[in-house]
Amino acid sequence: MTATTPTADAPEARRATFRESPHRVTFGGVVRAEWIKLTSVRSVGWAIAIAVVITAGFGALAAFATFATAPEGAIEQGLLSDIPVAALGTAGILVSQLVFAIVGVIVITGEYGSGQIRSTLTAVPTRLPVLGAKALVVGIVTFVASAISLAVGIGSTIAIAAGYGIPVDDMGLDVSVLYTVLGGAVYLALLTVFALAVGTLVRSGAGAIAIALGVLLVLPTVVGLVPFEWVQEASPYLLPNSGLVISMPNAEMDGDFWRALVVTIAWPAVALAGAAAALVRRDA
Repeated sequence: MTATTPTADAPEARRATFRESPHRVTFGGVVRAEWIKLTSVRSVGWAIAIAVVITAGFGALAAFATFATAPEGAIEQGLLSDIPVAALGTAGILVSQLVFAIVGVIVITGEYGSGQIRSTLTAVPTRLPVLGAKALVVGIVTFVASAISLAVGIGSTIAIAAGYGIPVDDMGLDVSVLYTVLGGAVYLALLTVFALAVGTLVRSGAGAIAIALGVLLVLPTVVGLVPFEWVQEASPYLLPNSGLVISMPNAEMDGDFWRALVVTIAWPAVALAGAAAALVRRDA
């Protein structure tokens, strides 16, 4: 019996058969992959559809409830002419923000739950492009969906108000309505990216949703109940409060508006920085 002994030429033989792949992992390719994943997951699509319906539908519902329950003769006497119609059209943000937060969470925690994140990080070993692509795709999709739904909601309130006899000239419609749509869409998009970052940090759907909803619902309530002046002064720096300021109809472009915009951007930016550090350091 003879034993086969390795030779010094074996590594060279293996290297001779190696063919370097012409394909490179580019950020554009990662973005396309994340777009395919986002549009192929039914739960994400349903959640975005529900958020769109809520954003547009609650605005129309708020307008209908306001004018339908008005005292007899109030419309004819012009008592409702001071009601900002655009404000009624954006009422759905108060509810749809919760759904968009859930969308941001499940975009990433769904991959952790199914184990697909291992394949994703194996294909993109640098990891950070994955987080950046997810944030870009979900942010753009949320911005477009929320802008369309806000425009539909405000348009519905205008039609309902006109149907009840409110003159268009008394609705307070001007260019600020466009800013309201853009501001609301920016807030909801940044909120979704913030929830994505939280999901990346926690890696648990239930835990991340609890944190995101806590930031939106519990934290403002707690701050409002604490009877200390320095705590009350922190209220404008909460994400939901600053987000609602930039999406407020007839908002003036003053110092408060720009502060609210910076605060709204800072929340997802800080969360993404923490998520990026955690994604690079720990195992999938």
